Amino acid sequence: MWNLGSIILEQSSEILPKYYALFHYVTSDECTIDANKKQLFQQIVSLELFLNYFYSIYIVSLRGALLAMNEKEQKANLKYVNAYIIEGYKALWGFTKHNQSLWGQFIKLYSKEKNTDTFDEMLDEITCALKDYGDNAITDKDERCLAMHYQIDKNGNPQELLKLDEITIEKEQERYYQFSPIYHKMIDCLVELLNYYLFKPYRTEILKIQPLLPELNIVDQLVWHDKINEINFAITKNIEAQASSFENCKDMLHKYPLMFKEISRKYNVDLNDCKELLGSSEAMLAISYFSIDLCSILKVYFNSTIPLERNIALSRMNIICHSIIDRVYGYRDRKGSYWEQYITKPYFNMELPDTVVNIRNVMESLIASNTYTQEKRSSFVHLKKDNYIRAIKYLYSNSPLVEIQNSEAIIKILPEIQKAIVGVVKQVDSNIKCSYARKNSWIDEDLKKIAPYRNQPRVKSVYESLLLLKKGEIMEAIKILKDI
Repeated sequence: MWNLGSIILEQSSEILPKYYALFHYVTSDECTIDANKKQLFQQIVSLELFLNYFYSIYIVSLRGALLAMNEKEQKANLKYVNAYIIEGYKALWGFTKHNQSLWGQFIKLYSKEKNTDTFDEMLDEITCALKDYGDNAITDKDERCLAMHYQIDKNGNPQELLKLDEITIEKEQERYYQFSPIYHKMIDCLVELLNYYLFKPYRTEILKIQPLLPELNIVDQLVWHDKINEINFAITKNIEAQASSFENCKDMLHKYPLMFKEISRKYNVDLNDCKELLGSSEAMLAISYFSIDLCSILKVYFNSTIPLERNIALSRMNIICHSIIDRVYGYRDRKGSYWEQYITKPYFNMELPDTVVNIRNVMESLIASNTYTQEKRSSFVHLKKDNYIRAIKYLYSNSPLVEIQNSEAIIKILPEIQKAIVGVVKQVDSNIKCSYARKNSWIDEDLKKIAPYRNQPRVKSVYESLLLLKKGEIMEAIKILKDI
């Protein structure tokens, strides 16, 4: 499959510029082709463009997963394998309104405009295959939202990211093997349709079409060539460190709510204030995930020798960086961002420390670069007709140096954001300690009752945890009690 992926990408590198120019010709006023057939030609050419573009970004994601050095890196690529097959299928055939899908609109128009029954059986087979594939393989749409937006719905909980761990290489490979025959059958069918309806009758007009897209950049690979090993080592180390942080946060978010509940039940203590600590842990989980995600696609870029694959990786970087800036800082305002919720919260009406000011400066600089626009992001993420046409144009006009520099700036600032959030956690913890120290004097009664038995093994731990609870040291008390 690895070699096959290389072949497909090399073929798409040749096909996309040709069909992009052809599409613009058949949709322009300069087109001299019979007006009655023009719309049909547009549909066929746009389908050919879509299939080659969609399948290329899908294959790049799968190759990234197969080459990954550890589980978290593989999962980061797998979520895009999952997302693009779902997004691609949604555009191609749809979940419900099939007549509005690319294939559905084409079939409807073709049935009106055709002048032969030669292709009917092949088209029916493809339609049936698409229906069956959707019923059997497209059953996990939430993961697609998480992959592209880091949340299922607006204002979603970062813990939703844990759902992405359910994606497996075995499941996605099986889904690939099921879809691959459909893809090849569609490509073969479209080539025959184009030859019959367009290339043979209008050969003279087609040969006059000039390319519109520039050559894909091949110089960028030479810039990094001497540093590939060093870059790979640094990125892999960062993935490993952030993977460890992610697992620690995951473990904390799983255990602590249960412990809070148990302590509240045992000692009749109100621990609602501790929810702020869990919120900070959720933010730390998300930051670790952002870093793993961005580092994983950087490895795809640096290790590829195929220009189209590298440019697809650059477009993925753009999506990821756009989402990180949006979640961490916000574009128009800070409302709902981590900046508002966690990073600056302890400094209300106070001067921000230098580390936090630096985070703001980096974010503002990234926004000012105009590298990340909603139109570009939507074009790369949502595979609708106008979007994927624009996405192909963006793909061929990437700025490798800018994308890499910006990605590097984000990877470097994410640990600083984590440190800032740790500072918030300490401040919140300090506030909780003061609050509980004032209102939990009733614990003295419990301490008096068990004081005579405090040297007995299990009682000793309870006694020590009560002392900590009295002082408001909730997290320290939990650490003692969790081993009882």
